[in-house]
Amino acid sequence: MEMTLQLCRTPKGHDELFNQGHSLRPRLRQVLFSIGNGISFGDLCAKLPHCSELEAMVNDLLSNGFIQALRGAKPAAASAPAARVQAGAAGAPARFGEARDYVLETMRALVGTKSPAYKQMSEAQDLDGFAAALVMCRRVVAAVASPHQADELEAGAAKFLN
Repeated sequence: MEMTLQLCRTPKGHDELFNQGHSLRPRLRQVLFSIGNGISFGDLCAKLPHCSELEAMVNDLLSNGFIQALRGAKPAAASAPAARVQAGAAGAPARFGEARDYVLETMRALVGTKSPAYKQMSEAQDLDGFAAALVMCRRVVAAVASPHQADELEAGAAKFLN
């Protein structure tokens, strides 16, 4: 399998993880969870280095419709709202605290306070740390709550900084 092949969960894969009635074996569910909303096969191999049957498992998930391959897609380094946060952050140190408080409150409501992403955001002292923590918070919210709520989290943070 090509290492640059981009993989992402389908709605069927999302339902398998977040709704009742699981049909996959636990190891396949772990691979499905690790794929998240997008990852290259090479990054997945690095994320799960001790999984000897990874390629077969990915092929199984592909053939059963739990994931899909995105041809010609480039991995996004940061989503559009995160890029807006970084671009508009230079002139917004006064509102940095408000943006961080907004993200922390949203994380508290959707995920709880025990998440490493919550801890990283609460420890962010500057805009670079905030931007890095925001990417992590977005991933957690997308996995635990929904991709739509993750988009709202980033857009809300960007409003405070722009």
